[in-house]
Amino acid sequence: MRRSNLTQLSLRSRFLAGILFCVGLTLILLAFWAALVQERVEQGLLDDVMHTNLAIYEQYAANYREEHRTASQTLRTYRVTSPDLPPEFAALPPGNQPRVSSGGRLWQVLVADPPSGRVYIAYDVTPHERREALAWAWFILILGVMLILIILTARWASRSILAPVTALADRLSRIDPRQRNLRLGDEFGSDELAPIAASVDRFLERLDALVEREQSFTATASHELRTPLAVIQGATELLTEQTRGAPAAQNAVKRIRRAAAEMSEFTHALLMLSREAHIESEPGELCNIGELVPLVVEDHRELLNGRSVELMCLCKSDLRVPAPRSLVTIVVSNLFRNAVAHTPRGSITCEINSRSLTIRDSGTGIAPEHIAQVFDRNFTTRPGGYGVGLYLTKRICDRFGWTVHLDSGPTGTTATVTF
Repeated sequence: MRRSNLTQLSLRSRFLAGILFCVGLTLILLAFWAALVQERVEQGLLDDVMHTNLAIYEQYAANYREEHRTASQTLRTYRVTSPDLPPEFAALPPGNQPRVSSGGRLWQVLVADPPSGRVYIAYDVTPHERREALAWAWFILILGVMLILIILTARWASRSILAPVTALADRLSRIDPRQRNLRLGDEFGSDELAPIAASVDRFLERLDALVEREQSFTATASHELRTPLAVIQGATELLTEQTRGAPAAQNAVKRIRRAAAEMSEFTHALLMLSREAHIESEPGELCNIGELVPLVVEDHRELLNGRSVELMCLCKSDLRVPAPRSLVTIVVSNLFRNAVAHTPRGSITCEINSRSLTIRDSGTGIAPEHIAQVFDRNFTTRPGGYGVGLYLTKRICDRFGWTVHLDSGPTGTTATVTF
């Protein structure tokens, strides 16, 4: 599920956004409430003034039987028979009519029908509208200045409030994976982050114990494997002398000796990978892919078990990579063994280019739903498989900055390693 844009922001940005939203919304609501109150108060005062003037007009008309005209420029009174009655007023229905434009000004007009005849009470609200527009302009300006001040204050507050979190995050990012027995409680034990630092310390403690157990196991396993491998290699030397007159036996002994040597190198490689050691080749050491691939192909020929599969090697370029031969052998062997296991008939071609090695087979292919999982540890589609080969291949490639890619379909699979 994709995260929302808000959750993708940093903690400081969300803190600033929350403060700006709350304060900005509060200011806007207060401004609209103040404007509404002001509008209602002004409207009430205008209604009082106009109804008072209407009452005076009716009383005057009843007592003196003549028209009473208000002389103020702001407040004016018209009868329906007045010659200067603006046509905009004459078309109005009875009632209080706000903001009627006439003569370039705005008027609030009260239209009434007393016994003496229709009367128009007009109040000039133009100055009020101008003051209101000016007040809104000042409000927007003040709001902008306040928002700027709020942003600056919020940035300062966020730095101060989140400083311990930032320090903890920076400290965690500077932890060296090879460093053991590291604890953060002493550095962050006196502030609000003490529970988090304690949790991290407990995790680091369990991690140290796990790494120590793994290193102890790999060291012990490596030592225990070296002894039988040395025995096998010594025995092959004796078998070589004893089978000089038997070419078939000589070939078998050579394969045994080569397998023992590769197993020894494989054990050493696994030990380095498990310890997260920095793997470097010897100065000037280059692994010749063109020489290595045919040997790997020949060693795996027996895995065909008589199947009609053609093995081909196409060397289009002299490719040499600065890496230990044992690790490159693991990468090539795992990819080639995977091709052999999934090709009941057809062909397997190893093609060497200037920067890449491609192993292409015409086998059964890999199901689309499995292609994204083939490099996961313990994932396998073969009965009895362990799901370690391609995982180890991917790990070695990642360590040296190589890329490995599988492209599979109904007509076979293509594995490409770019060095």
